Amino acid sequence: MRKKRKNRNHLFFIAPGFIFYTVFVVLPILCVLVLGFTNWSGMGEIKFIGLDNFITIFTDERFTPTFFNALKNNLKYLVCVWLIITPIQYLIAYVLYIKIPAHKYIKFMVFLPYVISTTIVGFFATLIFNPNIGFMNEFLEAIRMETGAWFGDPDWAFKLLILFVIWQGSGSGIMIFYSNFMDISQDVMEACRVDGCTEWQRFWHILLPLSLPSCASIITMSTIWALAVFDLPYILGGSNGGVNGSLDFANTVFYRYTFGSGLNGRQDYGFGAAICLIMFIIMLLVTFIQNKVLAKFEYDN
Repeated sequence: MRKKRKNRNHLFFIAPGFIFYTVFVVLPILCVLVLGFTNWSGMGEIKFIGLDNFITIFTDERFTPTFFNALKNNLKYLVCVWLIITPIQYLIAYVLYIKIPAHKYIKFMVFLPYVISTTIVGFFATLIFNPNIGFMNEFLEAIRMETGAWFGDPDWAFKLLILFVIWQGSGSGIMIFYSNFMDISQDVMEACRVDGCTEWQRFWHILLPLSLPSCASIITMSTIWALAVFDLPYILGGSNGGVNGSLDFANTVFYRYTFGSGLNGRQDYGFGAAICLIMFIIMLLVTFIQNKVLAKFEYDN
């Protein structure tokens, strides 16, 4: 009897975390699942309407083009994360690992923007690229070149967003890659040098295969982040998603139609919950496919 009681002692340590996770993660997800099938403004009666919210999302002429434009921007952003941001993070981490001159200063400078508030980043972006008082237009005028509307120009807005995301958000991935490089046994690297391996051979046959697990982790986290991005596009483009929806993303659409005037001139938590459920399913599918591809790639190597 005493032995059984001892074996259950660990439950007292697990219980607080389990209760916290259930209350603040599981229950909200269940609430969203239920609200997605209702019509509720946050006050008054909750009315069950079946699949009407989901039908509206895919068929309503007032909403469907906006939603699919936002999804297109999310996917463009995701492709940029995969093909531009992650390779840049990996390259900078490798440059820091081989200890180029001033590598400590570079390490500090690439990580510093990550700890800066997104609000401050958005403020600086606006200050630099404001078409009336921004530094960029003043500089272009000084050298007698054509100025631009920048975030007011659909052709430039998304590109500038990616630029500021690279500047602010790359630090975390760089540090993860760098830490992974530093964990690789120096005995292995020294043996490569003794055997006459070139820097390229050491990178291709040692560093790259051993860093694949961290690559998979960063790509997975970046994918979820890319599909859930909200703060910087909202600051730079406003709640309406910028000019011609150039900075409109799924979460800004969710915010606008859930807490704004929505389709019916009032808040609609049920409609917002339906948007959340669709995005949740898209995230699961993208992450599942991505992990399958990455697992196969890791196995083949």
